[in-house]
Amino acid sequence: MIKTTLNWTVKNLKHMYDAKETLSFDHPIQRQSAQWSNLQQSLLIHSILANFPVPAIYVQKSDAEEADDKGKTLYKYSVLDGKQRMTTIFSFINGEYALNEETPDAEIEGENYSLAGKTFGELDVDVQQELLRFKFQMFAFEDCTDDMIEEIFFRLNNSTPLTKPQKSKPLMGVENAKFIDSILTGSFFSEKCNFSKLQLRKSDDMCTLLQSMMLLDHKYQGYEYASISADEVMKYSAIIKRNYSEEQKELLVGIIEYLDNVFDTKEKMLRKINIPMAILMADLAMKEGICESDFHDWFLYFFVSNKEYSQYCSSGSVKKEKVLGRLTIMENHFSKHFKLDAPSKSESSSGLEAEIPEEIQNESGEQPDIVPVSNENEDNSETEEVSGQEENIQTLDFPMDNEAEPLIEQDA
Repeated sequence: MIKTTLNWTVKNLKHMYDAKETLSFDHPIQRQSAQWSNLQQSLLIHSILANFPVPAIYVQKSDAEEADDKGKTLYKYSVLDGKQRMTTIFSFINGEYALNEETPDAEIEGENYSLAGKTFGELDVDVQQELLRFKFQMFAFEDCTDDMIEEIFFRLNNSTPLTKPQKSKPLMGVENAKFIDSILTGSFFSEKCNFSKLQLRKSDDMCTLLQSMMLLDHKYQGYEYASISADEVMKYSAIIKRNYSEEQKELLVGIIEYLDNVFDTKEKMLRKINIPMAILMADLAMKEGICESDFHDWFLYFFVSNKEYSQYCSSGSVKKEKVLGRLTIMENHFSKHFKLDAPSKSESSSGLEAEIPEEIQNESGEQPDIVPVSNENEDNSETEEVSGQEENIQTLDFPMDNEAEPLIEQDA
């Protein structure tokens, strides 16, 4: 592995990204872009202009397999850490947002300049030039294996408050990271599932997908799990590195495509806690030959016709017994709705034989009365996963890329 220092200005880097396309932000191990607030974006711009410290940028250097007009070899640079900082600056230069009204003034070469509320084009020319000629501290790595890149990413972020799902990405390996990204950027997860902005910033969509994969592997591969907590997701991610077969991928892709056809628009019940259940039930529906429209109608009917499901969605819902309780109730309801035989152990999404706990059934064994399910506790259902994720968050003049939920003192 070779490590070199780069000496490029913001203007150079923007040209590499816009015109030459030799700078990219799409390395598969890179996290999805977090959405900084306007104040956070503005404080980064201020930090550059006011000479506050800005964290370094790390890139992977690779041969572009082509040459320029003079026959000189071209290289491509894929950002490993620093994506949010660079895109924040590029977007500001492009005029995509104005600086926050609370942005402090900046002193440049002894002269004070007002920044608050201004776009890049409204800044004094001297201020524009100061931003364009700013040089990040940059390090490039070349002749690296995927294992080395994964280790670099892990070490860069291991002491910072990344969420556990985000830490799972380098553990699963580059190939699995590419596969995960292809599903999360597809229309089912990006358009049909109901994630909040906060959940997306924490990569809860990736966590939910990994939970679903874990449950499918429990069903078909006999994978044993203690819970579907964030810790268990990290453990699972490391296990599937170079160990997730094409057959497993094809199964998952088929289920996601089925669900994508089931829902035309964003569905409010496709929440974090329900999505793994929906994926497992869609797998069962496909094997039973249930068409997409019938599955859609059943799925919506389930949440207004079953009152027992919600008792397994309260605090501690990541525990195995709560997960199996939700799956068992759904399977029982599904089988009765479509007049199917109770699923065998091999067919059951939960991996259980058709042993429905007594408290899940009413005494008559009939469908319960139609009672809307309360989702008041759903936002708190992942308490075990969230615990401990915020305790290392620091108050900075602007957020670093690898911080999960940066806090900024408004009156600082």
